[in-house]
Amino acid sequence: MSIKYLDKIYTFLVIYKESSFSKASRVLGISQPAVTQQIRILEDFLGVSLFERKKTGVLLTKEGQEFLKYARDFEKFLNNFEKKIKEFKKMDTPFLIGASPTVGNYNLPECIKYFQSLINKDINLIIKSNNELLEDVEKKALDLAFVTKKNKNSLFYEEWIEDELVVFSNKPLPPEISIDELKKYKMICREPNSSTREFVKKMFEAREFECDMLNIISVVHNSTALKYTVLNSSEQIVSIISKSVIKGELKNKKLFASKIKDMNLKRKTYVAYREKTKEIEAILNFIHQ
Repeated sequence: MSIKYLDKIYTFLVIYKESSFSKASRVLGISQPAVTQQIRILEDFLGVSLFERKKTGVLLTKEGQEFLKYARDFEKFLNNFEKKIKEFKKMDTPFLIGASPTVGNYNLPECIKYFQSLINKDINLIIKSNNELLEDVEKKALDLAFVTKKNKNSLFYEEWIEDELVVFSNKPLPPEISIDELKKYKMICREPNSSTREFVKKMFEAREFECDMLNIISVVHNSTALKYTVLNSSEQIVSIISKSVIKGELKNKKLFASKIKDMNLKRKTYVAYREKTKEIEAILNFIHQ
């Protein structure tokens, strides 16, 4: 049955309960001619007459009594559906925060519990690439996202923390290394489409230095894999990574870090959102304190 007849079935039920077209019109909040028109459309669709008009009101025809059985099944469904809608409206859906891999795995975990207490909601953290996150925020699949790049879109961006990238190794390094000195080390780097590699490539190209001038021996696809590949190597290997990823290993002197001479490898982290809800405003106020 076409969905366009469902409201007519509901009108049929109201008329039956009220035994009157005029009373049904008051219950439904529509005019009596509109009620009559709805029943006429339903009768035309079914090919039968449903009501007999009497001085004392209206009565169901024999066909109307038979149709009432089916209409009551619809009424049961409708009542159950209304209960489900009420449950849905009361449901407290989780707040969805997205984050790029480094930010989500190393910067945000300590903050999530504070965010939850601020907005009084469960929070689900989704880790994706920057581009995927920004697409999800734009189409409202995420409430907000912590990213390390901005795209030209309709989103709002607010600065959060600075993420510092450093050269690191499993063997001691000098406090500073020039770009040219990087050539003498065996190096592992991130995959070409990663935000870290894109950022480093852009910084190197500004100094007229191409990444293919480095002695790259391997490529890995996330910061954690990069850290442990360098950490577990039997020979000295270097790479470039967010300092937050290796802070524990630096403290325990399992890994060693160096800065690139005359180069600022700090990148901004942004909070991206589509519209400022009360939950987002509470989080923004907290992180800007």
